[in-house]
Amino acid sequence: MLPNSTPTPFIPSHPPKISHQPNILLTKIPTQSPIMNPLFSIHPCTPTDLPSMLNIYNLAFANDPFRLARWPESQVPPSVFTSWLTKVFTKYLSTPHTHTWKLVENSTGNMAGWTHWAEPHVVSREEEERNKMEEEKEERERKERGEGKFPEGSVLEICEAKVAGWNRLREKWYKREDMFLIYFLSISPSYQKLGLGTLLLTSITNLADAQSKISYLEATAAGYPVYVRAGFRELECMEVDLGTWGVGRNWAMVRGEGETIEEIER
Repeated sequence: MLPNSTPTPFIPSHPPKISHQPNILLTKIPTQSPIMNPLFSIHPCTPTDLPSMLNIYNLAFANDPFRLARWPESQVPPSVFTSWLTKVFTKYLSTPHTHTWKLVENSTGNMAGWTHWAEPHVVSREEEERNKMEEEKEERERKERGEGKFPEGSVLEICEAKVAGWNRLREKWYKREDMFLIYFLSISPSYQKLGLGTLLLTSITNLADAQSKISYLEATAAGYPVYVRAGFRELECMEVDLGTWGVGRNWAMVRGEGETIEEIER
């Protein structure tokens, strides 16, 4: 976890501005928010936060069927999984058009949760070509190191089915130029049941509301009730056969005033 110290307040200007640091949108929870909690504050994540980000993920998803089915500990040792996941989260911190935020307990400096999300954006042809070249380079380097797309020991069939399901949902429902996309949001179990998931979520949806934009995400079974309470509505359910772990489900959900499914499908 973070050192036992109070972090520097994350105080922005209005309207939100981009700072000199990459992928950091300076904003704050509106003071009129009914779920504002003065004991916690939101800050951009940095590489020094990776251990806490990993710890929260591991604790929050310890019993998640998708995780257990894809990466059984009997096949994927914790050290192997941690090494792989560290690379994934490190990439989050430098991915263009996205932001990674942490929710910090002011009295201790402990990270209570974190989220990774993208604002609406347009990708130029040059950027698409550059991204494609970077992906091809990463793939070549992985093969040279003898590494796969997923950590060694993964149940590849389920991993690929999960990714394919995500891709299908996003191709159908997510509009990059017009929507906020919440990739990930998690609260440490020791800080759950305090309304902090809603607090962190609202810090993003308030931005979307201010721009009259839709917020899109794919909910887990655990997160589904939180998102419904925050005004998200279900578009479609994705199901994946997890073998002995049953059926895994994710729900494509959106939040935005005045939008119908028919309008989103256009």
